[in-house]
Amino acid sequence: MILIGQVSTADPSSCSVRVTFPERDNLVSAPLPVIMPGGWGHGNTVPQPGETVLCVILENSYSAGFCLGTYYGSKETAPGNRNQHGVWFEDGSFVYYDRSARQLVIKASGGMKIEGDLTVTGNVVSSGGVM
Repeated sequence: MILIGQVSTADPSSCSVRVTFPERDNLVSAPLPVIMPGGWGHGNTVPQPGETVLCVILENSYSAGFCLGTYYGSKETAPGNRNQHGVWFEDGSFVYYDRSARQLVIKASGGMKIEGDLTVTGNVVSSGGVM
């Protein structure tokens, strides 16, 4: 069964959410694992309480299933544009690649920390000019 609901609680440590289903008398699910992309890089982002999510429930008990994730509806639109792929954060920070400009763009509202060696090939440019 495929259902739409709202996240009631989120647990980033287990990458799971509990979901309330308004159309099912506000029934709350057991913790549902959030589906994540696989591969060599792993994420830990889970939908936050209040976000609308799409879920697959495997049984009528609402104790077995998965949260497929959240989606953009009519009230909000995706950040960036069709040439930008990245992550935008609630404090205004972002990291995205702009394929039309061929640039990786980073804005860190609280500053940036780099651990390890840093190698720069090319010019280092500040807002005041080349350093």
